Amino acid sequence: MRFALRSRRGPHVPIGHDAKKAYRREIERRIECIPRILYEPQLLPESDPKYILPPGSCLPPYYYRMRTIDDVKLLEMEITRHEPLLLRHPSQSVRSFLINTLASPGHGVGQRLVHQFCDLYEHARYDPNDFGDEEYQMFSRLLLKLTDAAKLMKPYVTSRKSSPSRTPMRKPSEDSITRDRVRNHLDVKREDEVYNVIAGGHPPDNTETTPV
Repeated sequence: MRFALRSRRGPHVPIGHDAKKAYRREIERRIECIPRILYEPQLLPESDPKYILPPGSCLPPYYYRMRTIDDVKLLEMEITRHEPLLLRHPSQSVRSFLINTLASPGHGVGQRLVHQFCDLYEHARYDPNDFGDEEYQMFSRLLLKLTDAAKLMKPYVTSRKSSPSRTPMRKPSEDSITRDRVRNHLDVKREDEVYNVIAGGHPPDNTETTPV
């Protein structure tokens, strides 16, 4: 209380207040990165014994919801396995990611199928209504169709033109290097002959004789 009364700024000071400017900037940069750190953990790990139910026991009401969210990661892994460039950030919508990857004209999967799949996914994750075995079976059938479509994906090709720095350079062959060396040698020899003529030296001998 005494410090709060004496201090003009209160009892709190910014982190890294007495540090050097470079350290203070690094501290601020790391603090600003905290809201962008996102992670989607596996909800039902198979290795954890507490998620293994004995036979005859009833499943908890949240089981199918958590299983649905984990199954979406399996579809994303299948897409990434065929095309490593296609990765979904946790902040990106699942619907937009699947529409851009699987519902494009070249992949042959309609947007209607993707929307049905995403509706069930959002139902399991956000909707307070019941999500039981029947809804999960519908979700599993759509998941199999989208997984089969992911296996038939063509290599992803960007429409952006490559920059000049990324343009593949053609490695010169040994024949071209040899030709360049011979050409340079002839050019140097020709320059020496011209210099000798200008300097008053004897011109190069010709095998042909000029008539008198």
